[in-house]
Amino acid sequence: MGYDHSVNVPTSSCNLCQALGLSRSTWFEIDLQFAHEAPPTRAELVLIARPPAARAGVGQVELQLRSHRIGGLDLWMCGVDRRGVIGPVRVEDSYQRRGFGTVLVAAALARGPGYRWSTTAIGESVAARAFCAAQRWPEGAQLSNPFYCSHMKLANGDDL
Repeated sequence: MGYDHSVNVPTSSCNLCQALGLSRSTWFEIDLQFAHEAPPTRAELVLIARPPAARAGVGQVELQLRSHRIGGLDLWMCGVDRRGVIGPVRVEDSYQRRGFGTVLVAAALARGPGYRWSTTAIGESVAARAFCAAQRWPEGAQLSNPFYCSHMKLANGDDL
C-alpha cells in the first residue's frame, strides 16, 4: 500500500512488477458503479457507466475523484453487431499523465469483450498520439476511423 500525494488517494503496488521495472506496477483503487446506483460512501475514485438513452446510442464512461468529474469518454456499443466505438478521451489537465485516461479506455473495452472496436478521430497533438499508442487495443481495432453500424446510426438519428 502507498499513497499518491498529487491526487491524495491510496495506491497499491506489485513488488515483483516494480522489481521488473514494469510501467504499470502501481495503481489506484477504483470502485465501479452504474449511473443508477447510489454513490459509495468511502470511495475516492469511482468509475461510472452511464447507459445510452436508446439501444446502440451513445453512453458514457466517467471517472470521478471525490465526487468531482475528472474524466470521461463517449461510448457506442451494439450487441447485435458486436461493435463498439470509443469517442474522445477527456481528462482534466491537472489529472493528465497519471493513467486516468487508460482506466477509461480499459473500462470501455471491458464492457464489450470480443467486440470489434474503433475510435473517433484521434487528435494530431503529440500527447494525443502518444496516449493512443500507449493503449492496449484489441487486435483489429480501427483507430481514428469510427465504424458506426446501422443500429448506432439509427439510434443517433442518422440517415442510412
